[in-house]
Amino acid sequence: MFKPLQIIIYDLDYDSDYFQKEQAFLFLGEISNMPGHCAVVNKSGKVFWGIHTENFKEAIEDEI
Repeated sequence: MFKPLQIIIYDLDYDSDYFQKEQAFLFLGEISNMPGHCAVVNKSGKVFWGIHTENFKEAIEDEI
């Protein structure tokens, strides 16, 4: 599980209007009444919630 305020990377091959593979996000935390779902923020400050935590991986220094 990720720690709050940790940089994480979107890790699905599926791209959408809001998510692209290898895009960095700031992990805000898991949603307490929705296990396996989280809230994240992208680099422009847009907040997303209800996203499956399994769609992300930990960022390595080279990816940030």
